[in-house]
Amino acid sequence: MSASSYGVISEGVYDSAVYEAIIKQLSPGKPIKPLQCGGKTELMKKFPGHLKTFKYYFSEGPVDMAVVIRDADGKDPEEIEVQMASKIDVGKYPFALGVRFFAVPQAMESWLLADVNALNAVSLRRRGKRVTKSYDAPETLLRPKEDLRRLLTDHGLDYTAELAREIAQEIDLDKLAEACPRFRVFSRLVDC
Repeated sequence: MSASSYGVISEGVYDSAVYEAIIKQLSPGKPIKPLQCGGKTELMKKFPGHLKTFKYYFSEGPVDMAVVIRDADGKDPEEIEVQMASKIDVGKYPFALGVRFFAVPQAMESWLLADVNALNAVSLRRRGKRVTKSYDAPETLLRPKEDLRRLLTDHGLDYTAELAREIAQEIDLDKLAEACPRFRVFSRLVDC
């Protein structure tokens, strides 16, 4: 059963733009309330309070599912998820499908590098150069954010939250799932 609405807490504006676009692909037409925290440290401090705002998101009541997402920066994503979950009493939140926690192995930008066709479509639409470089296992990159910035700069584009959103909207979820094993986990988590 997938959620009829989502509350999504992430590190920053770029993350928020990407996760919102990807969840919209996974669950078309479902409302999403994104909140940003201003980095990993702030996310770890603020997300319990932010979860409370999702109780009152709709006039009919709370969101169906709250999702807290952060970059793992090379640490074990599952350990980070356990650490996030330990900060709250999940039972005190009235979300029909609960609170879910997720950590991307390095950084969210690894997912944006998973589909060269999405990168190319956005680049050409923005009058950049044709993108031909592809990454077979972008979640294993040590610095995906820097790799993405360099790739975009080399193709005449500036990395912005709106550009990140556009890439995420274009991304083929099957290609993303093939290239990024943790995306498959995220997909099941969000579209239970």
